[in-house]
Amino acid sequence: MLGIVAGILLAISLELWNFSDPDTLYRVMAFQDRFLLVCFGFAIGLGAILLYGLYLFVPHPNFGIKSFFVPGIIIGGIIFGVGVGIAGYFPGTVWIALGQGRRDAIWAVLGGLLGAFTWSVIFGPVKDFFWNTLNFGPITWASLVGATTRIEIFAVSLVFGIILLLLFFFLPRYPGQPLRQCCFSHLLGRNKDVVRFDELIEEEKEKYPKSRNFIRRITNESSTWNARYVVFLGLEFTIAAVAVIILHQIFGESTTYSWIGAQLSYLVNPVWAASNPYFQLFGGMHLVNGIPVNNPFSEIGWEPLSDLGTFLGGFISALFISKRFMGFKPQVPKVWEHRFGPSRKLRAIGSFVGTFMVLFGARMANGCASGHILSGNIQMAVSSFVFMVVVLLSAWVTLYTVLHLKINKRGYR
Repeated sequence: MLGIVAGILLAISLELWNFSDPDTLYRVMAFQDRFLLVCFGFAIGLGAILLYGLYLFVPHPNFGIKSFFVPGIIIGGIIFGVGVGIAGYFPGTVWIALGQGRRDAIWAVLGGLLGAFTWSVIFGPVKDFFWNTLNFGPITWASLVGATTRIEIFAVSLVFGIILLLLFFFLPRYPGQPLRQCCFSHLLGRNKDVVRFDELIEEEKEKYPKSRNFIRRITNESSTWNARYVVFLGLEFTIAAVAVIILHQIFGESTTYSWIGAQLSYLVNPVWAASNPYFQLFGGMHLVNGIPVNNPFSEIGWEPLSDLGTFLGGFISALFISKRFMGFKPQVPKVWEHRFGPSRKLRAIGSFVGTFMVLFGARMANGCASGHILSGNIQMAVSSFVFMVVVLLSAWVTLYTVLHLKINKRGYR
């Protein structure tokens, strides 16, 4: 139940931010819209301070710091980023998009399942290179500077968190905007100007004719209301992510794709599935005297249920709060259409192939946007920070070379 609730809370925040819309993710990954950087800067910075502040008092939180194995993190991050640039989806936003009623999310789910399954099949022969070569273990920024006591680690989290909060406070949302358009200036009331991005509002009216005017407007402007909206949703998002760690879980989305592949494989060929070295890591599968055994949730914990919550949160938010529910009507993302035309078949292929790469890369790197970029960076994992940088750069290159996005002051084509 906690897994479902956590997934719902995180998904509602992301759906209200409209990160489940590929157009939104295309723009933020191309740095045309810094909303994602600002929001994640807030969530990671505040989350790190909150997590390690609680660590001073909580006896045994369940840290899940990812090991820094260079080939897997770098190559997996590149594949992941290219896939995001093509599909416009993270592993978690696929479930939200499915709840939002996006037709191309169906193809994204199928592509993601196949991508994760493909990594599961090849994992045994390639593990030594990708996971054991240049493996520096689960290092953090605190361990790199020699911090060992809880108070020392909390001090490092303060520095790390403040740096990322400064990104939230002082980075204007769109390229070319002056510093006075940053969130901090709006929150302090020093800048009461409202800069509204009418073409994006009109685009959303076309895509979501029943969506709420207030949410559509507030997510596409620079204003005091927008800054307060970001802070409110960011607090809910951050508290939910930290609470998951304190409650002895790690919030992730991509492992479930492999877990589903493991359970389906077990139905078809139990011996093969139970002997697969990758499925044995989390699938609850193993062999006892040659007999296959499956305990589905014994290793993965509540992640499949938090992914179910993510789907439900996207559905609840789209149907009752934002009113963006699309009913699986055919629609091609505007950025994709601008480059490749209105063909729904071509978009289905792009969604499938791109998300295949996203999940294949995520499993190679042993984490995704939620498990690495969010949860990992909140825990100050070096592997997660490197993964984040590689994903951002590779997605940016893909969007500018493949989708031909052009940057301007308004942050659009």
